[in-house]
Formats: sequence, structure tokens, C-alpha cells
Amino acid sequence: MKKFVVFITGLLIILPMALLFYKSEVLNLSLIPQMVDDVWNFHLTVKPKGEQLSFSFPIPKPGPGQKISDEKLRTKDVEVFIDSSSDSSLATWSAKEPIKVRMTYSARVDLDRVVYKNIPKDYTERYPKGLQKYLKIPQLLPEDIVAIETLERAILEGSEDKTSLVRKIYYYVEEEIQRNTAIKTIHETLNTGKGSPLIKAKLFNIMARRNGVPSRIVILARMPDLKDNQENKIRFTFANEVFLNNKWVPIDTNRGYFGERPDSFMVIYRNYEEVEKLISKKKVSYSIQAERARINRYNKAEFRKEVVKSDSIFSKFSLYRLPLPLQTMFTTILLIPIGTLVLSLARNIIGVPTFGIFTPILLALFFKETSFGFGMLFFFIVVLIGIFERYILDKFYLLAVPRLSIILTMIIMLMISYAFFSVDLAFISQKHLAFFPIVIITTIIERLSIQLAEEGIVNTLKTLFGTLVISVLVYSLYFISPLEMFMFTNPELLFTIIGLLILVGKYKGYRLSEFIRFRDLVRQKKKMESLPHDLP
Repeated sequence: MKKFVVFITGLLIILPMALLFYKSEVLNLSLIPQMVDDVWNFHLTVKPKGEQLSFSFPIPKPGPGQKISDEKLRTKDVEVFIDSSSDSSLATWSAKEPIKVRMTYSARVDLDRVVYKNIPKDYTERYPKGLQKYLKIPQLLPEDIVAIETLERAILEGSEDKTSLVRKIYYYVEEEIQRNTAIKTIHETLNTGKGSPLIKAKLFNIMARRNGVPSRIVILARMPDLKDNQENKIRFTFANEVFLNNKWVPIDTNRGYFGERPDSFMVIYRNYEEVEKLISKKKVSYSIQAERARINRYNKAEFRKEVVKSDSIFSKFSLYRLPLPLQTMFTTILLIPIGTLVLSLARNIIGVPTFGIFTPILLALFFKETSFGFGMLFFFIVVLIGIFERYILDKFYLLAVPRLSIILTMIIMLMISYAFFSVDLAFISQKHLAFFPIVIITTIIERLSIQLAEEGIVNTLKTLFGTLVISVLVYSLYFISPLEMFMFTNPELLFTIIGLLILVGKYKGYRLSEFIRFRDLVRQKKKMESLPHDLP
């Protein structure tokens, strides 16, 4: 291979990789839009009990691993004020007369997993004034104080850093205190070794604060784990957060998470003590519902904002700036070059026979445009028609163009029959009827007709099978959603594909199929070489 060809090929392959590294490491751009499987439609309904002129209730607020959008508050003849001055949000409804109607709050919530790995040791002694409230210890019975002191002497050494101390308290509460929703007080928990999720969170909270670590109880809502995306009522659950190394670290002694909050939990309020009386069932009745949002798998809108915000040359030439119809079109056709790479490897390296050069690609697009089941059935029917008409029209001795025009007419007649059939049967879709599939299938049947005349039915069927195999492989690329979005997000990779195609095109060796085809000849040659022969 000449040096010039090597240089150009290497440049085509390496340069796009360098651009990907620059976008990822220098511009901090994602190489693919964020998946949005964990977006939820959240609904909260609240109604006060008794003759109340005003009442308050916690609502979600954006924070680590949690984005809130499309918030809506429905209040008829009632004023509402939202206080978001702290780490949480509190909605207050007020009216001139006692409130008798239900208040509703809805929002779209995007949840991400929050993880803090390898939390460093913390030797902080003094905390800002704003954290002092998270160090106050609630009143306890004298015997409970004695029990906790005994417990601390058993599990703590007294010289640990704050991180190690919190970890030991977590392990004790998580492993030694069994979950029992009937236990409602710290006193019962210390005596029985059992407690409800709230009591376990309270015990952890007390022990952390007693040892000088700011801690708070977090009110959570656990999203329903339903495959059918049906609405499901959910209840409040409780966990903790501790302040280590200048950040709030999630702790869950009920489900066994240290430094982690899964993406199935939404934070409602970050300090239970402030709203304990507000969420009491004695004062308000409430219901919480959540359903998984039915939106695209990838959040293209948010990714477009990320690209534009970078203010780089990539933002000027990003395909995300195009109108949505064009985006949809390019999402499909940007996988075609990868399909041609698969085709080139199959034909030039493996030796798979196909109809023409790009017929398998066109057939894969036919399956994509219609559906695999319909496309395969329609294709085989057309192939049978093509074989049948070959032997019938041979008796008329027609020229090629009129013969192919008759085939095209027969395909249209077939689609008319399908249209009438699909009208009578509601379960059959009519979306498969389009101009593009007609053009593709007519081109394929033309290649089939020519090959039947030149090579006969046996070789034609072999080529037909090879064409179908490559078409199915190319069609399967469209089921790899990350690949589809990766190519759309980074179209510069087309240069890499060109470089790989140059490498395939420079291959001059035997195809794999030829080793199988001529295996008897190779064996005979080796046998002849092994026989002794006399030298003259």
C-alpha cells in the first residue's frame, strides 16, 4: 500500500476519533443524548381537614439527580405561595373562607441516580450557622439516652473521622435494626431491635447528631416499578442525608444504600422535622400518583441546548439545529454507510453473492419503511411472481423494457389487492403503502429477472439468499438505538467509515468462500506435493 494511501486512510480514521475526544474531554459535551427512561409525570392531590383558612404541604424541588419541569398548580378561588428559600419547597394555600376543595400539583420529574464513591475522610470540627439546626438533638427519655450511650460505646471507638463514624452507625442501623412498621417510637426500637422506616431514619439521625455530624431525615417518594406504565398510588418513605466534605451525602438504612440514591426515588422534602405536623393525616388528606412519561428514548431537546451552550464550531454544524422532519430523515440514512461497510466486508472478504451492489441496502430500507414481517412476505410474493412471469413471458419474446414494465404493473396490482384486503380487516395496517417501497421492489425484481436469464434458477436462488442475509444484517442496525443516535450526534464518523472502506477496497487476497469452494483442489495440491518424485 502506497504511503500516500496509508496517510490518507489513517487521517480519515484517526481525525474523527480526535474530534470525539475533543468534544468529550475539552468541551465536556455528551457523545449521545441522555436517555429519558426515568422521566415521570408526578401528581399530588391535597385537601385540608377541618375548618382551615390556610395550610401548607411540601412539593418537590430541583436538586442533585432531580430536575423539575412543567409545574402546574390548580387552585380555584384560593391563593397559593411557594417558598423555595431553603433546600426544599413548601406550597401554602390560603383563602378567606375555610378550604373545602382539593388542591392539585403536577410536574414532570427527571430522575437520575446519585452516587458518591470513595468518600474521603472528614475531620471537620465547626460548621456554618446554617447547619446548626441539623445538629440539634431531640428530647429523649433518660433511659433511651443511657441505651444510646451504651450502644455508641459498643460500636464506636471515639477517635474515628466523621466519614468512618457515619459508616459504622449506618451499618448498625441497617443490619441490626429489623424493619417492622408496627414499631413507632425510639424507645420501642431500642428495646426490641425493630423499627419502622421512619424510626430507623430517626435513630440514625440522632446518633449522627450526637457525634457532631449534621444529619437530616429526607422524605422520599418511591416511583412504581410497572412495565405497563399504569398509574400507581405511592406513599412517603424516609431516608437520611449527612453533611460530609461540604456536601450532603444520601444514606438509606432501610434499603441498604450508603452514598447512593437510586433513580427510582424522588425527594419530596429534605428536612422531615420542619413538615412533620404538616403532613400528618390528622390535618390533611393527600394522595400521590406517578406514571412514566411516554416520550422519546433520547432527550434531543436538552442535548440541543447543551450543544448550543458550548458555543463551539460543533454547535454551528450540529444536525440538532435542523427541523425535526430532516432530523428524522438523517437519523435513518446515516446508518446506510455502516450498512455499506457490512456489505463490502460480506462481498469482498467473505464472498457472499448479492443482487447488484446496493440491492441489499435498498431491501433493508424497504423493511425499514414498511415492517420486517410485511416486507419479507411482500418480497417473497414478488419473487415468485418474477420467477413465474419469466417462464410465461419467455413465450412472447418481449424486449427487456416492456417485460420489466409488465412486472411493475403486476406489483401495483398486488398493492391494490392488499389495499382492499386491509380495509376489510382492521388488524392489518395500511401504512405500508407508499411510493418508495414500489421503487425498491421493482429495482430488485429487475435484478432477479436479469440473473434468471443469465445464470439460471439455482445460482439465482443462492444470490437471493445472500441478498436476504445481508439485508437482514443491515436492517438489524436500526434496532441498535445507541448506534443510531451516536451516528446522528457525531456525523464526522462518516470519514472513519470511508477510511475503513478504503482498507477493504485495498484487499486483494482470497475470499473466505473461495477457500471452501476450492478446498478439494487445495487438498489435491497438498497430496501431490507430499508424493516422492525423482530428480533428473
